[in-house]
Amino acid sequence: MDAQALKEQFAEHLGWLAADARLLASGQSAYQRWEVWQTPAWGRLYRLDDCCMATEADEFMCHEPLVHVAALAQAEPRRALVLGGGDGASARELLRYPSMQEVLVAELDAEVVKLVQRYLPSLPAGAWDDPRVKIVYGDARDYVCRWQNSQPGFDLVIFDLTDPGGLAAPLFTAEFLMACKRVLNPGGALCLQWGAPFFQPAQCAALYQVARTVFRHVRPIFPWVPSYGGLWAMAVLADAYDPATLPDAILQARLAQIGSLRALDAAQYHALQACPPWLAKALGENAK
Repeated sequence: MDAQALKEQFAEHLGWLAADARLLASGQSAYQRWEVWQTPAWGRLYRLDDCCMATEADEFMCHEPLVHVAALAQAEPRRALVLGGGDGASARELLRYPSMQEVLVAELDAEVVKLVQRYLPSLPAGAWDDPRVKIVYGDARDYVCRWQNSQPGFDLVIFDLTDPGGLAAPLFTAEFLMACKRVLNPGGALCLQWGAPFFQPAQCAALYQVARTVFRHVRPIFPWVPSYGGLWAMAVLADAYDPATLPDAILQARLAQIGSLRALDAAQYHALQACPPWLAKALGENAK
């Protein structure tokens, strides 16, 4: 297909434009439209229902904070549940931990796994071939709500989902966060994404307040993800610990165990948790 301009809208009246983009493939699954593009700026990227999910150029800026701010604060994470995550990037990061025994990926749409394996294999980077990774296809909400106390719990739950709306909306309620809390082992943590705090302050503030009704510690983190519009908001939710209190010596030792990261080192680990005054005000009281 001839080159064209790819437009991505990430907020009302705002977005980015990638010139000289080429559509490599597209289709319609049972759940959503999907596209794969080749662009000069982002490399290859894939979109679901006209929203960019990940690009080769900057996906690590999202997935490394999403996984490691919570995981590094635990001594030896052994089991992790990824809700969504069909591109395999969160599973890839979780496999860095020598203690990790199982990563269960609850993905709604098998087409996402297929398209990424074919067009963007650098995202999973072999994760699907690791015997510790298991994929369960279906509604992540149903999987969590059907979980029984007789089943093994998880040390980490990672929300690697589409934005907090549409198909994913029911997974950002207090009721579902309570269900996720039930599957966590003692000392476990959850990490989820809230959106773009500058462009979507009301959404981020509402999700922050919801999280505070369920978990004792809610630690917002703010990575920079260019393809998502710049500043991005995530949060680590836990009852047993606040990742901001992790001693530097322990952090350094754990970083050495998992190997070199591109978005995260000891200094950046703490910097991501710094909340500027304007953002603390936007989120509400006690956001710092």
